[in-house]
Amino acid sequence: MNDSLLDILKIEMIGGNCPVQAEGTVNGQPFYFRARGEHWSFGVGVDPIGDPAWYHQERWSDEEFAAGWMDEAVARRLIDRCAAAYMADSPAPPSEESKS
Repeated sequence: MNDSLLDILKIEMIGGNCPVQAEGTVNGQPFYFRARGEHWSFGVGVDPIGDPAWYHQERWSDEEFAAGWMDEAVARRLIDRCAAAYMADSPAPPSEESKS
């Protein structure tokens, strides 16, 4: 995580399998990360699951359940990248860690 994100990104919970999930805040706004099936997603806002103000989703793999077994360290890197994009008010760049 870069130094500028240390003060604004707080991961309160991360873990699990099928799905891998994380919750916390970015600049005081709730976020939700989820990796399941072939995709992962990251939403930020008052209701980051049902009606996120900012949202990004990517395909992780062509394998049916691969995203649900994503390593926690990889999930953290994706969360960092999305948090930085959210703070820059821009779309997240494509992941270079995709298993496709």
